[in-house]
Amino acid sequence: MAATTNGSNIPIPVLLLKNPSSGHEDPYTTHLSSNPPTPISKYQPIYVPVLEHTLYTDPILTILDRSLKGGDTELPVTTFAYGGLIFTSQRAVEAFASALAHLSSLLDADPKSLILRRLEHLAIPLYAVGPATALSLDGIVQEYLPRCWIRGGEDAGTGEALAELILTDYNSFYSERTDVKTAEGRNDKKKKPLLFLTSAKHRDIIPVTLTSAPPEQRIDVEELIVYASTESQSFAFDISNALTTTATASIRWIVIFSPMAGETLLRTLGWPDDESMTIHNPAHPCWVDRKTFIVSIGPTTRDYMMKKFGFNVDVCAEKPSPEGVRKGIEECLRKNGLVP
Repeated sequence: MAATTNGSNIPIPVLLLKNPSSGHEDPYTTHLSSNPPTPISKYQPIYVPVLEHTLYTDPILTILDRSLKGGDTELPVTTFAYGGLIFTSQRAVEAFASALAHLSSLLDADPKSLILRRLEHLAIPLYAVGPATALSLDGIVQEYLPRCWIRGGEDAGTGEALAELILTDYNSFYSERTDVKTAEGRNDKKKKPLLFLTSAKHRDIIPVTLTSAPPEQRIDVEELIVYASTESQSFAFDISNALTTTATASIRWIVIFSPMAGETLLRTLGWPDDESMTIHNPAHPCWVDRKTFIVSIGPTTRDYMMKKFGFNVDVCAEKPSPEGVRKGIEECLRKNGLVP
């Protein structure tokens, strides 16, 4: 590899093929822009939005109205139909927050606003995939759900990891509950289902894992479609523009968060062969004398790039997190002599 770092005072561009977080600083900005005690390089995070989103709040409002409309606003909530909520994306959190903000705007004029007051007494776990989703949820907990708590986050960076965490955590939580009573006043140990706020297109690893567990651990899951995502019509143009603006850098990194983004990236770079759409030539500029290096957020995207294009990414993050990405980049820089 002929590339070298940009120099100790010039940040290395890191193109992040993802939508930045809304409502707070994106964790990738926070982590990549920070300087640890012994930094080997500085980084300049650059976001290239991949998706456009449409939020659906009506289904959320319907469920909240159905479960929380009646009852004393000062008593613990036991009428809520679900024992916990599952969030696997910031978009789902945004849809939930939008629904709660709507109820907040009605607080003084509509009886339905009583739902918001009852939510203050709701005490259930909120399960989140990854630190960014957990961070988004934290604002909702502080403002609307002070008795709820977040599980997962950094400890569950994938759907598989979150499903395993839920099996242990939710079963333990329910076995210890004493606030759910039958009509006769006895403790009701029957587990309530979890509500999975998601999009129309999503992996089913979480509901499948939870509903196919052994009978004593099995957890029912109900899915609620709260947003839809489509590829940004300007994504290919935005990638091309980002590559142009970073063309003078002696080295740059691109982080791909999905197979679709990786495929669009390679086509924009012009790396795949026009006929076979694969990259097998070891003399191809994507392998030697280059300055553009690719990070996959995880093995699913890495494996897709290899199977579809014969392209092996330079780094596959051990953890799908800002820390995992930075660690992978810096290990690669050291390994290939790209830092002093």
